[in-house]
Amino acid sequence: MRILGRGVAAMGAAAALALLGVQPAAQAAPAPDSAPVRTAPATTQPAGQDAPAHLEPVCGAPGKGQATCYAMRATGESAVMRLSGAATPAGLGPADIQSAYSLPPNGGAGQTIAIVDAYDNPNAEADLAVYREQYGLPPCTTANGCFKKVDQRGGTNYPTPSEGWAGEIALDLDMVSAAAPAAHILLVETDNAGLENLAAGVDRAVALGAKYVSNSYGRPGDDSSDLANYGASYNHPGVAVVAASGDFRYGVSYPSTLPFVTAVGGTDLTPAPDTARGWTETVWARDNYGPGSGCAQYQTKPDYQKDTGCTGRSVADVSAVADNVAVYHTFSTKAGWQRFGGTSVATPVIAAVYALAGTPRPGTYPAAYPYAAGATGLNDVTTGTNGTCAAAYLCNAGPGYDGPTGLGTPAGLGAFRSGPHGTLSGTVTDAATGKPVSQATVSSGVDTATTDSRGAYKLDLPAGTVEDLTVRAFGYTSPAPAHLTIADGQSLDRDFELAAIPRQKVRGTVEDGSGHGWPLYAKVTVDGSPEAPVWTDPATGAYELSLPRGADYTLGVTAELPGYEPAEQSVTVGKRPVGKDFALTADPDAATAVGYTLRRDGATQTFDSTATAPQGWTVVNAPGTDNGWQFDDPIQRGNATGGSGAFAVVESDSWPFGPHQDTQLISPVYDFSGGQSAELDFKTAYTFNPANQRMSVDVTTDGGATWEPAWATSLTSVRSADRLTVHVPLRTYAGDKAVQLRFHFVADWGYSWSVDDVYVGMRSLVPVSGGLTVGTVRDSTTGAGLVGAGVSDLQHPDTMALTVATPDDPAVGDGLFTLFVADPGKHTLRAGAPGHATTDKKTRVRADRAVHADFLLKSAPATSG
Repeated sequence: MRILGRGVAAMGAAAALALLGVQPAAQAAPAPDSAPVRTAPATTQPAGQDAPAHLEPVCGAPGKGQATCYAMRATGESAVMRLSGAATPAGLGPADIQSAYSLPPNGGAGQTIAIVDAYDNPNAEADLAVYREQYGLPPCTTANGCFKKVDQRGGTNYPTPSEGWAGEIALDLDMVSAAAPAAHILLVETDNAGLENLAAGVDRAVALGAKYVSNSYGRPGDDSSDLANYGASYNHPGVAVVAASGDFRYGVSYPSTLPFVTAVGGTDLTPAPDTARGWTETVWARDNYGPGSGCAQYQTKPDYQKDTGCTGRSVADVSAVADNVAVYHTFSTKAGWQRFGGTSVATPVIAAVYALAGTPRPGTYPAAYPYAAGATGLNDVTTGTNGTCAAAYLCNAGPGYDGPTGLGTPAGLGAFRSGPHGTLSGTVTDAATGKPVSQATVSSGVDTATTDSRGAYKLDLPAGTVEDLTVRAFGYTSPAPAHLTIADGQSLDRDFELAAIPRQKVRGTVEDGSGHGWPLYAKVTVDGSPEAPVWTDPATGAYELSLPRGADYTLGVTAELPGYEPAEQSVTVGKRPVGKDFALTADPDAATAVGYTLRRDGATQTFDSTATAPQGWTVVNAPGTDNGWQFDDPIQRGNATGGSGAFAVVESDSWPFGPHQDTQLISPVYDFSGGQSAELDFKTAYTFNPANQRMSVDVTTDGGATWEPAWATSLTSVRSADRLTVHVPLRTYAGDKAVQLRFHFVADWGYSWSVDDVYVGMRSLVPVSGGLTVGTVRDSTTGAGLVGAGVSDLQHPDTMALTVATPDDPAVGDGLFTLFVADPGKHTLRAGAPGHATTDKKTRVRADRAVHADFLLKSAPATSG
């Protein structure tokens, strides 16, 4: 039955609950100038440590080139338990974790622990405050400098929210807080779950100063290209980079397979008051889930691993609790206190333990520390299994090292610290010329240093004998490994000379690949090379570089002309010169490449023709939902979207408490096979409450078997948005023949969402007849390039290009311009700059080609007033 409407709601949540005869849970005050926050009735519940009966993943299966989060959420938790404010939440809390692993009660001061996750949790800081207050932990906020949230570029342009990944973020923040309450927390939210974006998030965390980076995600499996494609982003000597081993039992997961990452398995942690430790642990196993483990055949075995049943990298290294922890999370249809599991629990705990143990030694890989410690400082987990395997220890716990739990769980901090060490320093020079070699690496296999511009290095080494000290530099042969012994606190000097490898030329051209085919001015880089990039000739697109022979390289090309997408290709350099050409694609989403016009092919659904779902559109309501998407303005709200006529709307206002609405408005099937890109535009109006309501636009290409998020509101409090036009790029789905969209609304007594004028279509760039003119504009007296000068076509005076600076390209001075001229044939161009007289030049524009034209401008005489 309907029991509360807009008039009652206006009384406020507490008064409304009083009408129902229940006492409301404690809650945050609504944001100023906002509608009242709605909460379901709640009572208190005794705390309990019994593990949840079942777990479910909060993130779906990853798409191609993507990762999934490894957070698991308990099913069947009651709303009473979730929203209880007075009782201790069910599940393990900070005191339990600190007790089980002998951690200091308020450790982590002076350290910053980074968490890298995909998408946005708009409630992250607010939920973290509730968790820490519940357990008496010190506040960790943006205001006091303890908490910082950034996007993958370090700014505040946060990505689209995702309910699943928001749960992962809440779990990570709470577990870092539980294990290291005094540490600062840096949350890096990447654009999406793409592997390249998550890798960029790790780089950003390290660039912002984090020495401990937690990655509670992965892509199941081991791929031969993982190290080449993404390894550099996780390879940060002197930084503890940790990654979850996965939740799907025996089998490995990237990035925990990388040899310089600490791979974290999971345990079931149970109180045992009658034992000396007070806790027991076994391999985490619930339903069909358990920690990942196994042999990464495509990754070289790290020197610190000595197990013999796997010739590659063995997973895991260490482990921690992976079940039955309390988490506070409101960006969810199950908002409030919940119990979580998965190796996503263990991973931030281990990252926090590293932080408690102290800053890693420069140049070292903290993944090696527990191996160097032997059995000291670890709880050996000896029971449990995560599946079947040929080498029994890789899927069964036992004394010493095993796959599911690694070397064990923390017993204090000793196993996560570096030991006694000394310092090795010196220079690396070219054997023939004596010149310094910069960017050379000096490594013991675990510890690594890089030379500076003077060829100097400084390497921190553990005390003892170094068997194989290697020196490597791009373009040089490596000398035989050196052997040395270093004592604790000792400083040693050692210089190295390297012989240069003969080089060979790599030549080619870079041109437009979207129809014109004209040459492009572009930067060409070599992956893994510390040497400066080269640029193409602006008029011919030709480039040439010299690379050491006998190796494979990846060349990357980025156009200096706006509107083109970068490209890369591999090249093998031998004894003969190599040719490698590039054709760059004009970006149909940016649509800024000169010489192209944007064509949009699509249709708009106005919802004006019928009071039911239009032809091809369907409404799917979950069981128990009796008030889904409608098209007849059921409460006469009026069209506030900015559209006209009828519209689609879902109403949750004046509806009873409880999880009663889960409704989908699903589009027809769209064929995007003929477009270079695709897009969605729609007009909308809504009143949104993140605690009670979820609104998203999702995409499927498999008939609804799986859905990927494309848009969700990022508001963090109760807000209204009217006359909002939303643009959603769908480039990922260009080329697909069966694409569907859904407007998904889930609410526990929320508000409303209106949608109108839904445009879905393809984007393509169409060439315009014409060609390019490139050249420079310089001062006729000094020869200096003039930046900001204008060059225009007198036949088309509205067409102009401005000159730019080119400080990084030694072959082209400042004052470079690239002008698109329509209508091939004879044209007159005019160049002008402040303080200079204009100059005209005749030229012949060639279709789909580039012609060269330079200008010398005379300084204009000063005028007297």
